[in-house]
Amino acid sequence: MSESRNSIARLVARFIFKSVSAFHGGQQDVAPLPFAPSVEKYEQRVARLDNFVREEIRSANIPGLSIALVQGGKLAWTKGYGVTNWATRQPVEADTCFEAASLGKPITAYAALRLADEGLLDLEHPLSNYLKTQFVDDVRRREGMTARTVLTHTSGLSNDLQERHHRAVFEAGERFSYSGVGFMYLQKVIEEVSRMPFDRFMRETVFVQLGMTSSSYLRRSQMARGHVHLGGLAAPLPFFPAEQPNAANLLCSTAADLARFEAELMAPTLVSPALVDEMLSPQVQIRGDAWWGLGIGLLLKESTKCFWHWGDNLDFESYMLGCPGERIGAVVMTNSSRGLRVARRIAAKALGG
Repeated sequence: MSESRNSIARLVARFIFKSVSAFHGGQQDVAPLPFAPSVEKYEQRVARLDNFVREEIRSANIPGLSIALVQGGKLAWTKGYGVTNWATRQPVEADTCFEAASLGKPITAYAALRLADEGLLDLEHPLSNYLKTQFVDDVRRREGMTARTVLTHTSGLSNDLQERHHRAVFEAGERFSYSGVGFMYLQKVIEEVSRMPFDRFMRETVFVQLGMTSSSYLRRSQMARGHVHLGGLAAPLPFFPAEQPNAANLLCSTAADLARFEAELMAPTLVSPALVDEMLSPQVQIRGDAWWGLGIGLLLKESTKCFWHWGDNLDFESYMLGCPGERIGAVVMTNSSRGLRVARRIAAKALGG
């Protein structure tokens, strides 16, 4: 089956579920649930979490889940729960790969900042100037689209990853509007600047350097199967490979690999501390104590600053949450259309007691 037919079949399955789920409940919230960062030892966290995780996946009828914890700025613990496929009953292991979806956006942002560190990408320079073949049709509005406006979701581009013609719906910098298309644009620029295919660039520039050996922006057959919940049953969706990477939603990874990335943000080795500090500094306020940095969400409460992001491809929903000051973090990945709420609850519980 061709890549286009693969995509169409997968999209049809996801569209049917999205329509049903929208009728029954609508879009989920994505900001972190309330918690107070705790510096307890990870052994205490693990003992407290294990039963909580089991109860959460049981009550929500989630097929499988993987979790990893960062303690002292390092990967400290990871474990799998449940099954990779409701039909085959193969257990989730600590190294099971899941679709991480939009959790790939902060890593793409980090790679872009590395190019900026090397003087190959200017965050304030129009992205159109880097391309021979233009990505955005709107000649006038694309001149205001920079790496910074993409990373802060203020580019004016949409979140419709299937659109064929890319146009801005407002002037760049005017307001916040979450955009996966913006990261597709940034991907094209990264490929042009680095002179490498995107997945190869990410592998050589970030993944190998950080020991994220199970991560790729290409879907693979040896991974958990995504599930949608209809009529109280968890139904696995068919697997379709992806021939082309997509920075917006196609990261496949493990909880442990993503925890390694969280640890990197707490003590950067690939990007200058000054740029990482800017990445984790508030750029655009979303609401209340929720802000956006460069490619990642921020939670600002009194003297505490934490970063967060979610991944949601409907049949895979995941969450990451980290607090650099306390040097703690959690990554929770699920293969379920009911996973985001559970992942947010477990992440908050893991870091806050």
